[in-house]
Amino acid sequence: MKKNWTRGGSAKKVLLCAVFITVELITGCQQEKTGETSKPRVINVGHTGTKDHPYQMYLENWSKAITEATGGRYTFEIYPSDLYGTPNQLIEGCQLGTSDMVLATGSLLSTYSSKVGVLNLPFLYENSMQAYEVYNGAVGDEFNESLAEKNLIVLAWWENGMRHLFPPRPVNSPEDLKGLKLRVINSTEMIDTINAFGAIAVPMAFNDVYSAWQLKTIDGCEGTTTHMVTQKYYELTKNGVLLWYMHVPNPLIMAKVLWDTIPESDRVIFIEEARKMSKFSFEYQLKMEEEEIRQCEAYGVVFTRPDRAPFIKLVEPVYAKYRPQYGEMLDKILAITRK
Repeated sequence: MKKNWTRGGSAKKVLLCAVFITVELITGCQQEKTGETSKPRVINVGHTGTKDHPYQMYLENWSKAITEATGGRYTFEIYPSDLYGTPNQLIEGCQLGTSDMVLATGSLLSTYSSKVGVLNLPFLYENSMQAYEVYNGAVGDEFNESLAEKNLIVLAWWENGMRHLFPPRPVNSPEDLKGLKLRVINSTEMIDTINAFGAIAVPMAFNDVYSAWQLKTIDGCEGTTTHMVTQKYYELTKNGVLLWYMHVPNPLIMAKVLWDTIPESDRVIFIEEARKMSKFSFEYQLKMEEEEIRQCEAYGVVFTRPDRAPFIKLVEPVYAKYRPQYGEMLDKILAITRK
């Protein structure tokens, strides 16, 4: 009897173990499908700004909101100053699935979508809130769809600020820019625009600007007032030209290969929080621009505010050149911003 009881007990133990393993496997599969895993998923995201640039703050606040809203299912590693890769590298990496996310420079996306290239044209907007209206409306949806076809999922369009000029001397008219070498984003439309102003456009990576300026490879650059402060351009020039000539947004992009693994319920959270941060970023930058101007003035920078009309006249050939390429999207934007 003892022998038979022992054999029966062993059989029961084996059966219980089998049941336990089966339950664990089923639970694991269900967790995988719903995204409910005990270990948080780590997502990497890179940007080109410094740690004290608003990009970092936007990403930290957004990622914290995602972690909290999903009960800790996701955490984020945020890499400033191109430590995860340059914007170009990360955009390509997201397309190929070798990078997770990037807070990209919108002007670099024209390679991936002919529709988005229209954003590289000057004087589309009177102010940044017009840009917000465009990115968060039907035109923005078209941009998103065109990029999704290239495996780039745009969660939202964040603010980067209206752009100005930072030359080595005062500028009150286009004539004052003649012969000056100004760094620009590597965008043919921006290159043509700065050249049309009478300056010489020099395309260059963002984090190379300061040293190139010191070495006199360039005489100055274009950019936002935030760049003037966070990149310390005020150490290199005491002149600024408030022209509000262009708006370059920052789309928050995720690789489609990663996006496809995220449950639908979590995708909704990712997008909702990204759009909340979009609104915050535009409102924040609008307030910050005047503060940044005052900061630069405290460092000795003198800003001019030239009449924009002569500059707008000079870029008419730029519009004519790119109208065959961007005409449809250009008309849709101008119908919103010039109504």
